[in-house]
Amino acid sequence: MDELLSEKEQIEQIRNWWKENGAWVAGGLVLGLSMLVGWNSWQSYVANRAEEASSLYEQVRAEAVAGNADRAIELTTSLRTEYAATPYADQASLELARMMVERGSLDEAAAALEYAIQSDDPQLALVARLRLAQVRMQQGNLDEALAALDVPDAGAFAARFSEMRGDVAVARGDWDMARSEYESVLSDLAGPVNREVVEIKMNDLPGPAAAAPVTEADPTS
Repeated sequence: MDELLSEKEQIEQIRNWWKENGAWVAGGLVLGLSMLVGWNSWQSYVANRAEEASSLYEQVRAEAVAGNADRAIELTTSLRTEYAATPYADQASLELARMMVERGSLDEAAAALEYAIQSDDPQLALVARLRLAQVRMQQGNLDEALAALDVPDAGAFAARFSEMRGDVAVARGDWDMARSEYESVLSDLAGPVNREVVEIKMNDLPGPAAAAPVTEADPTS
């Protein structure tokens, strides 16, 4: 009998507890389910946005290959304004810049690359800087070319950056700087560069200026 009463007491305690806390428990369950549904909806939204941006980027590439500059610019602008949070806006800017270089539209190419160097992807930003330096060299803007290469750490692109700085130095007639940069490239055995080409560039540099011959003073003078 005591055991039966104990069970009844336990049931009554559960009922009382539920009366006092049931609303909070139910609310917590609803909140948890709402957060789960919201998270899944957000993930689905992000995936859809990425898919849309990817499709637009492929259109940019197709238009660039076809030489349709106006359409490529229009699509790239859409990516920048509507899908700036995705990497495709930066990638489209690189593609647009390549097309503009081929057309000889260097100002437009530089503008596209200036956008790309702001990318959250550090590797893409470094690629954009290298290409921007090349464009600035073609424009004859050598100071701006060096500025594009001014980064604290070029990582795996360090040798490429050194080679490009050497090329800019050659264009400026700064043989000492060029030699120093090319030597830095050749000392980087893992750098993704053509070492033979860099060696040719360094060998083509003018040698150090020869010192003026020392003449002995004429003892009779």
